[in-house]
Amino acid sequence: MEEKDFIGFNGIRYEWLGQSTVRMTAGDFVLYTDPVMLDENPPKASLILITHHHVDHCLPEFVTPIRDKETKLAAFHDSYLKYCVQDIKGVRTVKIGETIELAGVKITGVDAYTQRGFHIKGEGCGFLIEIKGQRVYFSGDTTRIPEMEALRGVDVAIMPICDNAYAIVPEEIVKAIKEIGPKLFIPVHYTPPDEPEPKVTGDIFFSKDPRFYTKKEDPKRLIPMLEGTGIEMAILRKLAKYVGK
Repeated sequence: MEEKDFIGFNGIRYEWLGQSTVRMTAGDFVLYTDPVMLDENPPKASLILITHHHVDHCLPEFVTPIRDKETKLAAFHDSYLKYCVQDIKGVRTVKIGETIELAGVKITGVDAYTQRGFHIKGEGCGFLIEIKGQRVYFSGDTTRIPEMEALRGVDVAIMPICDNAYAIVPEEIVKAIKEIGPKLFIPVHYTPPDEPEPKVTGDIFFSKDPRFYTKKEDPKRLIPMLEGTGIEMAILRKLAKYVGK
């Protein structure tokens, strides 16, 4: 399976910029998830969604370049919104189990956590996004959890495949994908095999370097695990040209 710069699925173009930053484009509508990496001259966002406060998911210097007066923004907690935007017009919180409509899109907050590591239950969320007739599950940082059993009718699942605490592992994510049964699976939140392994240094906690929170992984090794399921997997090329500030 070859990497692609993007995949088109039922009228929506999906691009991976790095970490969990995904850009979904449908005509003039542009949605970004957890923007901490951007490519050159990124288009302005119609909607930005932020799952939690870690620096590989929520950095104001990457929200500013893609936000204008028309951009709507939603996050799990109001403190994440206040951190990422100075002007809080057009912003909303989304709690677990709550459904809101913003920028013409329905967004439902869903649980996201791991049993150990950095991702504590109640600190972040995932989103079930109803956009252009599709149900997109953007999981945030989570492993396979019992709450996923309630997810139904998912067209596209965007999920992490690793983290640097070994709390998120590919094998468990594949089990989750099989249970959710999306038509398309897009793996995110990993360091591509052709990039250097992220280095943990003494001052990295203060560097705002999102690469600290993941590790090198090859999504191609998930392909045999999904054989016979009928689930398509798209391996997207990381498009970001720079990270950190």
